[in-house]
Amino acid sequence: MYTMPSPTETLPRLCLNLHDELYLINLEQTLYFMADDHYTHVFYANGARFMLPFGLSRIEERFIQLANHVSHPFKRLGRKYIVNTLAIHSINITKQTLTLLAGGDKESKTQCLQISKPVLRDLLQTIPADYRFDE
Repeated sequence: MYTMPSPTETLPRLCLNLHDELYLINLEQTLYFMADDHYTHVFYANGARFMLPFGLSRIEERFIQLANHVSHPFKRLGRKYIVNTLAIHSINITKQTLTLLAGGDKESKTQCLQISKPVLRDLLQTIPADYRFDE
């Protein structure tokens, strides 16, 4: 499970290289990664998005390597997404939606992702009981 970094600690950038190109992804601004065949779209909290010439499995491999050095809030959800769990605003299993909150101010926008019920149920199980108030 992810633990919050201290105020002085920041997430490193995710570095991916391909031949003569280097891609540096600012993880602190990243809401989620979305698979698109052999490519991956990166969505930032400020609304920016761009495409990487890598499949989502390659991104996931880099996160596994990164986890050996620093904890991070990113989690693979099904075949299509890797999400920043700190940006999760709501999980609705019935509607099969995961809502991410982009930013922490009044002008924040939400991103709604369609995710299967089993994947959302698994995600719900990873959220510690201390944070939940069930009725």
